[in-house]
Amino acid sequence: MNSEVRRGLVLLLVCGFTLYSQVSPDPAQIISALRTQNYTEAKRLSDIQLQSFPQDARLWTLNGLALVRLGNSVHALASFKRALQISPNYLAALEGAAEIEYKDGDQSAVPLLQQIVSLHPGDKTSHAMLAGLAFKRDNCATAVEEFGRSEPLIHSQVSALSEYGSCLVKLSKPGQAIPIFKRIAELRNDDERALYNLAVVQSLARRYTEVIQTLSSMEKARTTDPDALDLLAEAYEANADTPRSVQALRRAISANPDNPRYYVHFADLCMAHASYKVGIDMLNVGLKRLPDSAALYTARGVLYIQLGQYDKSESDFASAEQLDSNASMGMAALGMAALQQNNLPEAEATIRDRLSKQPDDAFLQYLLAETLARRGAVAGTPEFTQALKAARKAIQLQPNLSLARDVLSRLYLQEGNVSGAIEQSRLAVRADPDDQTALYHLILAVRKAGKKEQVIELTKQFAELRERVRRKEANERRYALVEQNTTAKSSRK
Repeated sequence: MNSEVRRGLVLLLVCGFTLYSQVSPDPAQIISALRTQNYTEAKRLSDIQLQSFPQDARLWTLNGLALVRLGNSVHALASFKRALQISPNYLAALEGAAEIEYKDGDQSAVPLLQQIVSLHPGDKTSHAMLAGLAFKRDNCATAVEEFGRSEPLIHSQVSALSEYGSCLVKLSKPGQAIPIFKRIAELRNDDERALYNLAVVQSLARRYTEVIQTLSSMEKARTTDPDALDLLAEAYEANADTPRSVQALRRAISANPDNPRYYVHFADLCMAHASYKVGIDMLNVGLKRLPDSAALYTARGVLYIQLGQYDKSESDFASAEQLDSNASMGMAALGMAALQQNNLPEAEATIRDRLSKQPDDAFLQYLLAETLARRGAVAGTPEFTQALKAARKAIQLQPNLSLARDVLSRLYLQEGNVSGAIEQSRLAVRADPDDQTALYHLILAVRKAGKKEQVIELTKQFAELRERVRRKEANERRYALVEQNTTAKSSRK
């Protein structure tokens, strides 16, 4: 909010004459100098009068205004604050000080602005400034409230609208954010990202027909933006137009064949329509190009489960886990750089050293079990026994540590303890219904127990979980893109 938006400080100063006694300075010449943009003269005259009237708030405010125009905001702020010491509710000084601190992004402007709106609740400029400062400190509830009070002042300000819309999305109110992002798209009618952001918010609000309409101009232009095509594919699928969804995803892959996400989304679409072989074929194409993609191995392993080809699914999940322990089945970060980099001997040495000092650390016990398992500990060997012992102790120390139950169920499967694997997997799924690793282990264990009906039901549950997790991750990623664009615009204010 620049100074031109505010009501004229000079007019307020003139109107404030009657607040003072008859024995007071005459600021007419100072005001005249300000009006004619002779700011050096205005400062000189105000300095002279302040020598005789050092307790006059108007003179300090005029002095501050002249200094602002001369580019000396530091001394201007000091003059405005001196005026407020004399007259705490002097509106012109409040506005002058608040504006300087706001431009600097200083949260010290907040109490000044709050004082202004307490005196003049309808001051939309101050409400907009309060909103912007609330956004900077990540207080979206206050930001949304203040932005609402500043309308329609911000109707043509892209940065403010972006912050307003971003906060509405963050507060899980995408429906209310849609008009805001529509306005941004109108103001930035030549910016495809503005259209994309609008479509993202419409998607978050599950208004898929509107998503298609918003992206129609990009579609007609045969856009090569893979993110937009991916979003368009989701909207088509939600509207039961699978052929166009497949077409859009194929175009997204062609536009960026080195991004595994689009192959995975294609595979998920195939899984939803029981076209498992088609999905596997596409993933094979992706793996030829991206042979080190854990996400692609995981997605193919999921499809192999649907086909009942469990040996192939186990092989793919093992490859995914070897490539990226964090990505294989949504596993949480292991917290050990050596383990993440597959430097297993170094990881084991580091973990054992830390366990010697912290033997009752559940996460360290889990890490030891995970490291030994990944080093290829074979059932019946001392290493395997140590892995079992560490996993069991981790659970004893922290029963809700699903990661430990996941590795324990894997070890039980390896040694043929099917009932133990089923028990640990069920407990892990109960603690975290979105734990794909636990559910996958449960499917394998139930299958080995010969419970075919449960395998069918669990496989269906697994497919539903994959879709739910995929949608959640997509929404989070897309919102992050919108917030990233918003932050970039705010930094250019």
